[in-house]
Amino acid sequence: MLLIVAVAFLVYTAFATRLFLNYMSTPVLFLVPLIAVAALILTKVFLTRGDALKAFAASCATIVMVCFTGVIGLFPNLIPSSLDPAYSMTIYNSSSSKLTLAIMTAVALIFVPIVIAYKIWVYRVFREKISPGEAAGETY
Repeated sequence: MLLIVAVAFLVYTAFATRLFLNYMSTPVLFLVPLIAVAALILTKVFLTRGDALKAFAASCATIVMVCFTGVIGLFPNLIPSSLDPAYSMTIYNSSSSKLTLAIMTAVALIFVPIVIAYKIWVYRVFREKISPGEAAGETY
């Protein structure tokens, strides 16, 4: 049933929006929604076989490919304007300046490893279970 709804939604989207204009100009892009549908089918196949890990991976692939379907269809628009296409938010008029991107890249390169190191340290400190008595402050 979900497959029928998903395909119906894709067909409706073709008529209700301009989402498929990029797909029509570059037909090879139709592989992305086809992969999404295939991953959805594989999710059901893996669930019936009892292979939960593969079903989870196929479900994740479905979600990613459906998101990519929308992003590819909207490119370069992020939020299309219903008033005038000139008012649409695009990746070009919505991006940060090169200086801002350079600064944020440097900040990410410095602080992401610090956060990862902190998370590893916290995990190591709290890795052992404690007894209810130790949690209440009693020592043995």
